[in-house]
Amino acid sequence: MMPNKVLVIVFLFSVFIGFSQRKEINKATLITEAAYMREVTSLLGKKLIPEKPREGGKEYRRTDGNKHIPGKGLPLGIDPLLVQQKSAQNLRAGKAPSQVFEVNSRVESPSDPTGAIGPNHYLSAKNSAFAIHDRNGVPIVSSTSLANIFPGETEGDPIVFYDNFADRFVITEFSSTPNGFLVAVSQGPDPVNDGWFTYRFNTGTFPDYTKFSIWSDGYYITANKDQFSQETSEVVYVIEREKMLAGEEDVKMVGFPLPGAKIDNFYSPASFNATGKVLPPPGDAKIIYYQDDGWAGVPIGGDILKLWTINVDWITPSNSTIVEAEELAVTPFDSTFDGGDFGNLPQPGTDGQDIDAIQGAVMYATNYRRFCSYNTVVLNFVIDIDDRTDGSGGDIDNVAAIRWYELRQNGDGEPWTIFQEGTYTSPDGKSAWCASMAMDVFGNIGMGYTTMGTIADGATADSFASIRYTGRLATDPLGTMTIAEETIIIGTDVQRNNGKRYGDYAHLSIDPVDDATFWHIAEYFEDTGDNARDVVGVFKIANDVTNDVGVVSIDNPLSKIFTATEEIEVTIQNFGTSTQTNIPVSYSINGGTAVNEVFAGPISAGETMSFIFSTPADLTLDNNFVITAETNLASDSVPENDCATIEVSGLLQNDVGAVRLVSPVTGSGISSNEPITITIQNFGIAPQSNIPVFYILDNEGTINEVFTGTIEPGESAEYTFNTTANLLEFKTYTFEIGTALTSDENAENDRIILDIEHQSCFPTSNCRLQGDGITSFELTNISNTPILCNSGYENFTNLVINLDGPIGLYRVTVQSGFARDAIEQMSLWIDFNDDGIFGDTERLLSNEVIREANKDQSFVFSLGSNATTGTHLLRVRAGDTQENTQEDLNDPCLSMQFGTTHDYTVNIGDNQPPILDLIVVNRPNRQFLITMSDPGAEERLKLNVFTITGQIIVSNFVEKNANGRFVYELDMSYASTGIYFVRLGDKNEKNRSAKFIVQ
Repeated sequence: MMPNKVLVIVFLFSVFIGFSQRKEINKATLITEAAYMREVTSLLGKKLIPEKPREGGKEYRRTDGNKHIPGKGLPLGIDPLLVQQKSAQNLRAGKAPSQVFEVNSRVESPSDPTGAIGPNHYLSAKNSAFAIHDRNGVPIVSSTSLANIFPGETEGDPIVFYDNFADRFVITEFSSTPNGFLVAVSQGPDPVNDGWFTYRFNTGTFPDYTKFSIWSDGYYITANKDQFSQETSEVVYVIEREKMLAGEEDVKMVGFPLPGAKIDNFYSPASFNATGKVLPPPGDAKIIYYQDDGWAGVPIGGDILKLWTINVDWITPSNSTIVEAEELAVTPFDSTFDGGDFGNLPQPGTDGQDIDAIQGAVMYATNYRRFCSYNTVVLNFVIDIDDRTDGSGGDIDNVAAIRWYELRQNGDGEPWTIFQEGTYTSPDGKSAWCASMAMDVFGNIGMGYTTMGTIADGATADSFASIRYTGRLATDPLGTMTIAEETIIIGTDVQRNNGKRYGDYAHLSIDPVDDATFWHIAEYFEDTGDNARDVVGVFKIANDVTNDVGVVSIDNPLSKIFTATEEIEVTIQNFGTSTQTNIPVSYSINGGTAVNEVFAGPISAGETMSFIFSTPADLTLDNNFVITAETNLASDSVPENDCATIEVSGLLQNDVGAVRLVSPVTGSGISSNEPITITIQNFGIAPQSNIPVFYILDNEGTINEVFTGTIEPGESAEYTFNTTANLLEFKTYTFEIGTALTSDENAENDRIILDIEHQSCFPTSNCRLQGDGITSFELTNISNTPILCNSGYENFTNLVINLDGPIGLYRVTVQSGFARDAIEQMSLWIDFNDDGIFGDTERLLSNEVIREANKDQSFVFSLGSNATTGTHLLRVRAGDTQENTQEDLNDPCLSMQFGTTHDYTVNIGDNQPPILDLIVVNRPNRQFLITMSDPGAEERLKLNVFTITGQIIVSNFVEKNANGRFVYELDMSYASTGIYFVRLGDKNEKNRSAKFIVQ
């Protein structure tokens, strides 16, 4: 098993770039490696672990969405693009699905349906299970536990996709012990027989609602993570795709925040997902999310699609960056239902049992495709299209629609623009939501989705949640779905389990065989057996095309030592129905003069064939080349898919560089005599020896030494300098490391600059086996319970404990999951002198015995003569002293065998505020300040604002601040004149209410 890797934290910086406003460029804030790689052998012939329903119906998504101001934002009436869709005349007749088959079922919703089609298999997954079917929908592996691929792991929320560019399936799930996600890559195109490489990546805090996408330089992941701090915390990740495909162990991962993201509470951005036959060039990967001018902090008229650009440097990961790229103004939309709550769309025949519209999410996947003269992306999310006209901000019709977009880019590196946008809802007044869409090789769009309607909300008839699809041809009028709605399956029941939740997502994938057939999986409800069912519908939008051929890939040359006579080899595919012969083909280098030849054929309908140009290419004039190849059939019906492009780089004779600072790394325990170890890599084709190496610490002199060994081409080696460094001080140090080979032909990879930080210690331990350590902690105004086990160390410094001063006694109450024979004990420190060291004189409790498991036990302490007013760190440790010894427990930096270490912030002074009732302070311009003070209240209370008729117009959570107060600024400038009520309370129904008047 590989050891867990230590994280390297890289600090953020910002610069000006060429946009109309200041944009932030952030470097990666997380650089780490896979915690492990495990190889799972073929599933064939194994006795598989049966699926087991995930217990507890976990709802990681918070129930409130973005902070929406009642009546604020455009549009004020019906959605303007809905009129465009409804005015579409003479809809094309749809085609019935070619196949419909059920893949699994579940008692509770959401089932989290996901699936993808490969050359010979359909792989699907739900919560904690997966299934494998053949292309006819016949089960090969019936629904079975994810533990068969991820041993011992079944937490769920899987994502399945087929990497067409590598001919591999990928299946993922998240994990909370420790927080992170798991990724399995099949070892070939057969998910039954070929075996799997499985990886764990740890993320610190919990990565909810993860979505995965394919790009040329990595698998990209977005997560609903670190709500309220997404501008500074990692919410986007990239993992090394090429190394995972090869089953290598040292797979790196980098993480990024989303700078400038005006979002709050639950959110789900998306990364562009490459489809088709040709990968995009490495770099310039895009993340996209939307912004609604109804949200707090967003100006009216500010509805936009916002894009970020990520460039990953796998040689020097610390150079990886994310930047705010583009903001695309769009036709106004309303994206918030019911203050962000889960329950939005009424089901037939139910009393108040509304189900989730899945607001706040760019629906999976945001699919990217390359054509000859442009690149394109399609995406969608749910919007509220109620006909509100009274200014109250309330929903009248409770009808959802799908806002969808096609973006285009007129060449790699060019800006993205909105080519078309539309709003689609189901006929006869039904809602349409939970959509997934993609574009086929001809430029047609297919979209699967869920519908539901009630007569009470304007539908012509009551209808249960059902799965449908629509689409459009590339030549149809822009902004409309022109294919008449077709049915995949009709639901026969309401969602009966787990309250309001529905689906969480659906997933449409493109058939790699013809690049034109769509396979859509989604959730519906049956009135017999397991209520929630996952069904696959297979359909095709494209009409048959007689004449259409194209180059789908350039297979040679690949990166190597280039010559003046390089063969150019391509793969040609016949997308049409007619056999083709004598097809003109051409290639060009760096946009130069085209080489024209003829592929004699014949090539049958749907067939792919290889073609080698008889005229070689001279690739000695430069080291980097862009090769473009295309077919030029005169009768071709779809010229947009005729071409492919590839970038290739030649290898140099002599090229070495420094690629990594192995040690030291950010963390604790760094010494005044610290060894410096780097990794050197040979990028060239000649073996290298006696390589000059250097490091510079904080720009204060160069340490020059020589690596005397030999590094073969493509290999790397570690070198530890004889000269050590003094890194004892707790601070951030800047290292420049590099090589200085005299004959080196490429200086760009010779050196890297990065920061490491000497931090106070973060000891880890095992707290999962028997529940050792602290599971509940209460002191004055802080009640932290339950505390889940991750790595054994938890940073709770965001929780501020108020202590009134050096004089007096304090009672701390804890629980542990383990207690026996007085061996479970606890110690507590406060770092009064703020030196990052918890000294013996700062230890206030020492080896206190926890005598009963899972029961409150209190200990009393005083601050003592060392106490100083102000803010300090508090550390508490508990563990099994039979395995650790008491000395281990009282060493605040030592990792224990069994136990936990937790850090908090204490504020010593006159901190305790009086308990004050809920107060609404009237400010100018219809602004109101809502305050309440109660140190004993929960840390997070629900705030609702009602009209006099009881309608909720604002619903959000309010966090207790460091002084024990709840403060909420309410903007009612867009609300109607009248009497309103505010209620603030907790899940135990301990509520306070107040009335106020908007004049």
